[in-house]
Amino acid sequence: MAVRTGSFPRLPFLLIGSASLFLHLFFLVFPADPAFAASRPDALKIGVLAPLSGPYAAGGMSFVQAATLAVEMANAEGGVFGQRVTIVVGDTQGRVDVAKAEALRLVSREKVSALVGAYLSEETVGVMEVAAAHRTVLLVPVAATAEITDLVRGEYARYRYVFRVGYSLPQWAEMIGAFLSDCKVHRYAFVGAGIRWNRELGETLERIVGPRGIAPAYTAYYSPGNPAFDTIAVAAAAASPDIVILADPGRNSVSLLKRLREAAPALPALSIGGALGDARLAASIPLSAPVYVQAAAWRGVSPAATAYVERYEHRYGSPPVGYSDTLPYDAVTVLVAAWRKAGSAATEAVVTVLERETFAGVAGMYRFDATHQAHWGTGPGALRGTFVRWERGGARIVFPRR
Repeated sequence: MAVRTGSFPRLPFLLIGSASLFLHLFFLVFPADPAFAASRPDALKIGVLAPLSGPYAAGGMSFVQAATLAVEMANAEGGVFGQRVTIVVGDTQGRVDVAKAEALRLVSREKVSALVGAYLSEETVGVMEVAAAHRTVLLVPVAATAEITDLVRGEYARYRYVFRVGYSLPQWAEMIGAFLSDCKVHRYAFVGAGIRWNRELGETLERIVGPRGIAPAYTAYYSPGNPAFDTIAVAAAAASPDIVILADPGRNSVSLLKRLREAAPALPALSIGGALGDARLAASIPLSAPVYVQAAAWRGVSPAATAYVERYEHRYGSPPVGYSDTLPYDAVTVLVAAWRKAGSAATEAVVTVLERETFAGVAGMYRFDATHQAHWGTGPGALRGTFVRWERGGARIVFPRR
C-alpha cells in the first residue's frame, strides 16, 4: 500500500512504498515537528534501513527512533548548508532480499544523499552492493561481521563508500573478553539466535579469550522463529558455566533468561546488544543472580551520553537500550558532521572527510582506520563501550571501572 506524505502533515519521515500497520502506528505514536513532514526541494535526505517488521522489529524501532532524534538535533542546530535534513525509512524485515530492494528504492527513487543501516550482518552486506554500485555513502551502525571491513580492505575502489560506526566482531570480542577477565570468569556458555553475527561472534570470542584461560563450556544457537528455550536453558545450566552470554538482539533474550532463571537461579547472565537493555523489559527479569548488559554508551558515562539519554527518554517516554539506538544516533550525527566539514553532500567530498577527520558522538570520538572501521577497544583513544548491571531501581555501570 502506498503512503503519500501529503496525507500525514506531521510525519517525521518521507515514506513511500510498502508499509505495514506497524509503521503506521509508529508514526502516530511518535509524531514529530511539522517541519519534518513532506520532502522539500531544499532538504537533504538520509535513507535509513532497519527491520520494522519480523523478529527484530523491536531493535529496528529503536534504530529509527534514534535516527529521527539525531535528525531533529541537526535541524535544531540549523540543518546543513541552510537545508533541513529528512529521513526516508526502508523496512528491511530482517531479510537480505528486502534490504537490497529497499536500499535500491531509497537511492534510485527517493534520491537520498546517503544511507544508514542496515541491522543484521546479512542485510548489511547486501546493502553494501547497492551502495557500491550507486557510489552512495553508507554508514553502518550495528552490523558487525568481518566481511564488511574485509570487502573495504580487499576491494577499496568499489567499497570505499562504506564506513562502520559500530564495533567489528574482533573489537566486540575484545571488549567482552576484558569484561570476562575482570569478572574472573573461566567458563562461559554462549547462547543466541542462529544468525550470522552470533555464530561469527561466538567463534571470534572463543579464539580471543582462549589465551586468557577462558573457554566455552556450552554453545547453542536457536531458530529465532521457533526457539527451543527449555532444552537450551537446561543444557546450559548443566554445563556449570560461570556466566551465560545471551547473544540475541531481539526479545527472545528476555524469554531465554527467564527459562535460565528457572533452571539455575544463581547463574549470572550477560546480554550483548540485546533487548535486555530496555528498562521496561529488564524490570520483568528475576534478579536472583547478576544480569549484565553490554552497550555502546550509558547514562553517566559522559556528559554527552547522559544528555542523549535524557533527550531520548523525553522524546519517547523510555530510556534507550544503549546499542540499537545509540549507534544509529551516532551514525547520523557523524554523517551530518561530515557533510558540514566537507561543505557538500557530494559523495567523494564526504568520503575524503570521513577518512581524515575525527567526529564527536554519544559513545565518544569516532575516527576510521584504513578499512573504514571506527576505533573501538581498550587502547588509548578508542571508543570503549560499557557494561552495566541491572539492580532493583535501575542499572549501575560496572565496567570499565572508573
